[in-house]
Amino acid sequence: MTRVFDAGGDYTDAVVAVVATIPAGRVMTYGDVAWTFGHAGARAVGMVMRYHGEGLPWWRVVRAGGHPPRGLSVEARAHYDEEGTPLLPAPTPEGYRIDLRTAAWTPDAH
Repeated sequence: MTRVFDAGGDYTDAVVAVVATIPAGRVMTYGDVAWTFGHAGARAVGMVMRYHGEGLPWWRVVRAGGHPPRGLSVEARAHYDEEGTPLLPAPTPEGYRIDLRTAAWTPDAH
């Protein structure tokens, strides 16, 4: 688990590499990012994003069900609108969620 917080660790490097490739208007869930390189660990991906996500398109990594990152829904919404990310109304505090059927992306899908 300590490798997650190590800026040079394999896990951290893998998460950063995957997130950097998500195209505008598309998203991956935290869990999908982890499974891309064969590991479970949505929470670990979240920790990598928290400590090493500066400069990455953090808004393109979402919670299961298409919900934006916790506490960042207003900032994320501006990015989604700018990139044309497909959204759906939702009875949540954010009032929206990402349409994963349309916006979900995997590195193999490009």
